[in-house]
Amino acid sequence: MVNLLSIGVGVWLVAMTVLYLRGWLRLRRRGAAFANLPRLFLFGGAVLLTATVFLSPLNWLNQLYFSARVAQYVLLCLFAIPAFFTSCTFDTLVWGLPSHRRRAVGRWMRGQGAVRRMAGTLTRPWLAIVLFIVCFVAWYDSTVAGWLLAESNRHTLSLLVLGGTALLLWWHLIGTGPRLHVELSPWLAAIALLVVELASMSIAVPTTFATEPLYPHYVAAFAAGEQRALHLVDDQALGGGLIWVAGSAVYLSSIVLILNRLFHRHKMDGSKPLAGWDADERMIMPGLEHRVGQKGRSRHRP
Repeated sequence: MVNLLSIGVGVWLVAMTVLYLRGWLRLRRRGAAFANLPRLFLFGGAVLLTATVFLSPLNWLNQLYFSARVAQYVLLCLFAIPAFFTSCTFDTLVWGLPSHRRRAVGRWMRGQGAVRRMAGTLTRPWLAIVLFIVCFVAWYDSTVAGWLLAESNRHTLSLLVLGGTALLLWWHLIGTGPRLHVELSPWLAAIALLVVELASMSIAVPTTFATEPLYPHYVAAFAAGEQRALHLVDDQALGGGLIWVAGSAVYLSSIVLILNRLFHRHKMDGSKPLAGWDADERMIMPGLEHRVGQKGRSRHRP
């Protein structure tokens, strides 16, 4: 069942899409390089994934299936939000605003007012990383999950909060707008992703291999006679596997991409042979070194 908060998310997605398309067309006419077709399709995919999380049957199947609840987390926090940043959503949305609004946003970001300073302080990189890990672990706690799932709007609100912390996390890791902070060092970004991956595995592995149901809410739903396509433990293992596989794929591949960006920045992404690596002195077979001297003398012989 779609609740009021989910409807609000749908309205927000429509408004974002309109502004993004308007900004993308303006930037396209100006010849901006980042307003390209791949980013447009990536933004469309992010909108579709977010709509799937909040407006599809997943929004009520999460009451019956732990794997459906996990799928909401995976689609929103691991795929949709990184896609929004990769498609430069903020920068493009700003160009979709009226010109006076766009200039006001630019002045605010460049200014040093109290609100601007507070926003920078509250969204520092390591604070954002710790906040995401805390919310992630709490969201999968069995007691907290039971309390959240007891009311539809409450669960949707918790998913929005978790998505908000993921928004802060990926904002620092990907590095697109809004630019309120100095770019996070690639080494620190890679370490942060490794820490998040370890937190993800601490939930995924025990859940995947548990032989007994871990969530009383789903035990109660099963006992109430709700029709189910999966057994409780199988559903739980499927959910843990989703966290495990999707989390590891996203976090580890992101570490590789971040380190590759570092190597490219320092021009270390290509192999360069050492000078003189093919000199005769290096290539001669052991025991025949005297022939190198003979060869050199024959070259200089008139």
